[in-house]
Amino acid sequence: MDEFSETLPRRGFLAAGGICLSGAWVPGSITQAATSTGGADASPVEVIALSQGLADWVLHTSRPWSRKYGALKVRVGGVAGKLEKHQVALVSPRSLGGLASNLGKVPAALLGRQEVAWTDVLPVWRDRLAKWRGYILGVPIQGDIWVQVIRTDWLADDGLQKAHQSATGKALRAPRLWEEWIELGAALQGKLPGRPGAPVLPPLPAEPIDQTRLLRQVAACYAMERLAAGQRLRPGREAENNHYALDFDLLTGKPKVAGKAFVHSLEWMARMGPLQPKRPENQPWQAFARGEALVALVPGSALSALQRGPLRDRFDIHPLPGADKVFLEDGLLQAGQGNSIPLVGSEGALALAAPGAMDAVWDLVAYLVQPKTQLDLVLDPNLGGPVREQHLQGAPWDGLQLDARRLAQWHAALRATLSPAETINPAVALRTPDADRLDEVLGRQVAACLAGKEKPGECLKGVADAWLELGKTRPERLQEVRASAGLT
Repeated sequence: MDEFSETLPRRGFLAAGGICLSGAWVPGSITQAATSTGGADASPVEVIALSQGLADWVLHTSRPWSRKYGALKVRVGGVAGKLEKHQVALVSPRSLGGLASNLGKVPAALLGRQEVAWTDVLPVWRDRLAKWRGYILGVPIQGDIWVQVIRTDWLADDGLQKAHQSATGKALRAPRLWEEWIELGAALQGKLPGRPGAPVLPPLPAEPIDQTRLLRQVAACYAMERLAAGQRLRPGREAENNHYALDFDLLTGKPKVAGKAFVHSLEWMARMGPLQPKRPENQPWQAFARGEALVALVPGSALSALQRGPLRDRFDIHPLPGADKVFLEDGLLQAGQGNSIPLVGSEGALALAAPGAMDAVWDLVAYLVQPKTQLDLVLDPNLGGPVREQHLQGAPWDGLQLDARRLAQWHAALRATLSPAETINPAVALRTPDADRLDEVLGRQVAACLAGKEKPGECLKGVADAWLELGKTRPERLQEVRASAGLT
């Protein structure tokens, strides 16, 4: 048993709002006070969290830890400049490249602690997202997962079944391929019960960052061939690109964003436009929650909201669709059964610290990441994102309030998306030091394409040219590209 063996009851941190453990609660700057029983450094450990939900969780779950080390400060915000030796930052994996030069390596002694159970962390988080240029600089705290939901009551509707069968020659079911979203939207446009003339697909995401995430979620399936457990890279120089390259070529460092996979995926988004509501939404899945869509893509953190609302027990949960073909470096691969590659790391959180960080800083990180502590965060219905194999197997997920049918579907979606036994090579979100600037360019061009101002190929050619120009100021671009993908 470790020294922080006290356990705390699970709770919904966001649902509970801001919490206060000592004195008044002030948004953006909150402190948990405790009597120090150890640690001689005068500076209290400070946690910089990327969201209020994470900040609340840290305060709630760290009470046993703070009895040992004293006052713990928590604030919500970003990291500007270098971290101080008393600070821990909980940041998006996308930020790692930009911060890497000012970060300390995670101590080997921390990773070797029995209570940390480092080998239980999912390989994509442990071996790729936590690393930069071969060094472990981050400790995974919170993961991310997206799933597909579809209305079960409408799937059973005879009129919709007949209309879909007549238009496509196929039975109505949850799409297994991205192309089937187009088929579904075209076949059933205006035919939803009680919604004559209305689309059956949800709206487009309104924010550029969400549009580019969707583009990558689709493009990963067309750009990378899935590696299942037991499979190895094909021989040949292009094998790494075929299985791990998304935004950039891993051999040359040149952009792949104007290649066939991205162009096809942006064309897919443009073709969906006439089949979607005209007005984009910040959270497109909320149209599904309102009963205005047959199918939707949702973050795992949205499932509890769906289950608590009017659609309780009226939707099924599936993994995201895959591609029917893969544009490989050495030719086109037909994938009739679907090639599904999850995108990981666009959300979630890593714990980072400065070189020479106080011992108390790494002790806090070790405490936050150990399975019994982390389980509260992962199972919170508003925050949860799996980062451990344990989370895919034995976690109860009671906060989602799913019945037996949907709980089994959720477990299946978790395994299909994140289990190393299913997919060895998930796509990793872009994490180069200039990722924000690159995404700004991509988002602007994607928006122009979806507004009908330019064709997909022209838009993405402009992106690739701009990325190449930006890369001229980065002499280590190839190394950054490989590090971004979690490779050395």
